[in-house]
Amino acid sequence: MQVGDNLRMNLNGNLGFNYAGGMNQGQSDHSMGFSGNGQLTGSYYSPNFLNFNVDPFYNRVQSDSVFGSLTNTSGVSSNVNLFNGTHFPGSFSYNTVLNGTSAFNVPGSDLGLAQHTNTQTLGIGWSALVPGLPTLTASYAMGRNTNNILGQSGENSEKDRTLTLLSTYKWDGFNMTGQFLHRNVNANYGEVLQVGSLPVTSSSSSDSYGATVQHALPLSGGFSVSYNHLGYGYNYEDSYSAKNSGSTSTVNGNASFHPTQKLATNFFANYNDSLLGVIPQPVLNTGTAVNVGTAETFHSTVTGANVFYQIFNCLGVSWEVNHQQQSFLGRTYSATQFGGSANFNIGRTILKGLSFSVGVVDTTQQAQNTGLGFVGNLNYNRKLAGWDVSGNFSYSQNVQTYILIYTTSSYSYLASIRRRIGDRKYFVAGYSGAHSGLSGNSGTSSSAERIWTGFIFRGNSFNAYYNKSDGLAIFTPNGLVPIPPTLPPGILPEQEFTTYNSKGWGFSAGTTPTKRLSLSFGFAKSNGSTINPAQTVFANNTLMNAVMQYRVRKIFVNGGYTRLQQSVGVSGTPPLDVTTYFIGFSRWFNFF
Repeated sequence: MQVGDNLRMNLNGNLGFNYAGGMNQGQSDHSMGFSGNGQLTGSYYSPNFLNFNVDPFYNRVQSDSVFGSLTNTSGVSSNVNLFNGTHFPGSFSYNTVLNGTSAFNVPGSDLGLAQHTNTQTLGIGWSALVPGLPTLTASYAMGRNTNNILGQSGENSEKDRTLTLLSTYKWDGFNMTGQFLHRNVNANYGEVLQVGSLPVTSSSSSDSYGATVQHALPLSGGFSVSYNHLGYGYNYEDSYSAKNSGSTSTVNGNASFHPTQKLATNFFANYNDSLLGVIPQPVLNTGTAVNVGTAETFHSTVTGANVFYQIFNCLGVSWEVNHQQQSFLGRTYSATQFGGSANFNIGRTILKGLSFSVGVVDTTQQAQNTGLGFVGNLNYNRKLAGWDVSGNFSYSQNVQTYILIYTTSSYSYLASIRRRIGDRKYFVAGYSGAHSGLSGNSGTSSSAERIWTGFIFRGNSFNAYYNKSDGLAIFTPNGLVPIPPTLPPGILPEQEFTTYNSKGWGFSAGTTPTKRLSLSFGFAKSNGSTINPAQTVFANNTLMNAVMQYRVRKIFVNGGYTRLQQSVGVSGTPPLDVTTYFIGFSRWFNFF
């Protein structure tokens, strides 16, 4: 559709009418109403001058979500682009979801915990891309989300404000980049999975900026120098209060050469004046209380070089030497490390399907040997009597160099079988797992295992699974975040650790008896517990979900059924019991 001389638009989508009912703790309700979703796209004057898209949806049954049709969701996503193809492009975006259903994350769990969610985000960006001058890109984003686990009174909320500036410049072979980022995160969460605890309030802010310079060197080489600074502060209110701030600066230099196809060398130097600089972002960005004062007692300087040489296609060797000097909690540590590794990988299979690769790194201090790093992979792939059989085992052990040396390790495995039984008939089954071994923080190991199977018969399918996981995590408004095994010890207070375990199983089936009719059904059950720091909280849920769709030309007849039983709290907490169902029809339209 054209409005006037310059505005052009296209709109298509679905309009429908639904009847829905439900039972919540024995109380029934019924409703009828319209639903729909659309996609509006357009431009003004020219797509390069201004183009936009607006995608609204109203009273839409989210039957394709993991928790089925528990809620009718409304919202909109939109984006506007200005002056594309010019030296000063800009953009604007707005997204909101009301009355949504999402999952409170539990590591290793397929289901998680059902929670009611509202989200809203707003973003604006602009760039100056003038030839011959440094580029500048600026963006500002605001976000807010609130959620509460169904059956729990506590509500989680989080507000996020982020300002980003980025500049690049090329001059006489030098590539230069500079960036600045400011972020504020305010989080509030109640007694979710922490029965009897006080509601938690945390606010954190950070400013980071840095610059990088790169240039090519002879012998197919290059160098780079970078500087980064992070300022961090937070307020934390729980059963205890914490308020702190700190900063960290890092300088990294690197020069590499590749004189021949088989030979590569690298020289490096790094300086870090605070342990904050090595905290993984999934931890730092959650509003988690951090021992900043302890982190700032850390200083580290590392210089070294390594050489790699590919002797044969299947054999490569490397050597490394570095000198480290670190200060932590009033003590100074110094060490010179020598390392070597050999990687042997047979590209062609042996023993009719077996291949492997091995790498070893030995680390030595001046006084004694301090650790052995090892990486191993074993693979097997073979066809046996019509079965496709495959397996993998992987183990890695790494020596970390923060305070001064500690070792982390992990291993994983996978085995699966697959067979084509007949025309468009397949069977598959498998078993996998992942485990952490040694970690930087005592007792923070984790594990996850999964068994699955599936059968496909033309337009029909059946799948089933069982999984379990356990470990140590950090409680955040959006779920449990596993503690990275490389997190330096002493950074998180003991009150931040949440022990979790989770088990679950489920199955799903789908069929398409005719071209126009599709049916599906799923069942999932999970249970688990958390301890934070000494009280056990149990979580159990059972979910059933069925969906039907029948198509007649542009008309779709839709139906769905969902039942959720979920309990969160101390042992014996009565479950929340919610049942919803709907039937309706929708038609696709190309409005203009």
